[in-house]
Amino acid sequence: MFVESAFITREFKEEQIPVLEGVTCLSVVNTGTTIAIINGVTIYPTQKQILIPPDGTFSKVKLEVNYVTSESTFDPILVKRIITVEERNRILLIYKKLI
Repeated sequence: MFVESAFITREFKEEQIPVLEGVTCLSVVNTGTTIAIINGVTIYPTQKQILIPPDGTFSKVKLEVNYVTSESTFDPILVKRIITVEERNRILLIYKKLI
């Protein structure tokens, strides 16, 4: 039996992550500037975390993402102009999927 798979890299903003099917391994990179909590795992900006190690199995994955925001000591209007929400809340998914 021959099974094909492919590595897929996709970036998501905010909470628009779909349910992933046939995933054999999954890594997450926080490309935003806020802390992301994905399925209970805290991932800091620029940090990479393996959520599903490549162990030869495949599964359906539903990710729940929450972003930690803190109150800023700067003027909120100035901060909003410098860093938009799209720039703050982003994650990059790198996963291998059966096709």
